Order: sequence, then structure tokens, then C-alpha cells
Amino acid sequence: MEYHPDLENLDEDGYTQLDFSSRSVPRRPVISKKEILSSSCPANWIMHENSCYLLSTSEDSWERSKAQCSRQGANLLKIESSNELEFIKTQISFKPNKSFWMGLSRHQTNGPWLWEDGSMFSSYLFQIITTATQENSSHNCVWIHSSVIYDQPCSLPSSSICEKKLSM
Repeated sequence: MEYHPDLENLDEDGYTQLDFSSRSVPRRPVISKKEILSSSCPANWIMHENSCYLLSTSEDSWERSKAQCSRQGANLLKIESSNELEFIKTQISFKPNKSFWMGLSRHQTNGPWLWEDGSMFSSYLFQIITTATQENSSHNCVWIHSSVIYDQPCSLPSSSICEKKLSM
């Protein structure tokens, strides 16, 4: 009988035998991009797209809230897309009696609204509803309450939303 290398894996009935044994090929676990990102958020933070978010339970002024986020390697919330805005609205809908500081403020009344990173606020995503009166016009910080975004005095105590960008 002649030897045929292509017939080497045939059994006595002519069926091909499959060999699933390992040939010392190094195996690496398959990790999806989503798993890598989700493991990057600290405990109790919520991941959405490329950021982690923490809705604080304590209440403080805007400045103290900003400092609290900074101590955790984060900033107060900066809304950069309609998806992010909808995500935040959904998260705060579970806490209807709370307001949350965002990273938006201005140095003086009638001055431009600036995000914590110094970039200008653009009203294409949302409007800031003013609560200032003639007597008290120094409403220079912004919070979100029940899906509406308001200006408020920065000294008022409120919860806050910290945001930490994930490194890709």
C-alpha cells in the first residue's frame, strides 16, 4: 500500500479524524474593549462611553464640590454630547429631590459661562434657566435638577456629579 500524507488523518472507514490537542501555542485571553474600559472605573462609579461618573451623596458648595472631584482625579461634569446629556438625565431621574453641581460657572454676572477646563459653553445642547432676581443676581454656578439646568449661587449646598475621562 502506498503512503499518502493527505490520508494520514483518515480512520478505517475513510472519515477524517480531527486532532484538537494543543501544540504549545501560547493562548491569550480575549478581552473586549468594553471590558477594558469598565475595569477602569473606580468602585461606585458608573461608566458611560469614555467616562466614569460619580453622583455624590454629600452636599457642598460648588467650589468644595469641585475640590472633592479633583481629589479623586476627576472634574465636575462637562456635558459634551446629547448622548451624555440623556445619560445624565436618566441617572438623576432616580434622585428626583436632588440637584447636582456641574462644571459650568462664570466669574461675574453677565460674564461668559465656562467649563471647568476653560472651554466656552455652547447652548446647542441645552439652555441654562436663570433663577436670578434683581436683588440677588450673583447666580454664577450651574446645577441640574429634574432634567432642567439652572444657574444658582455658588455657595448653596448641593450634590455634584464628578466625571473622569477614561484613557484609551
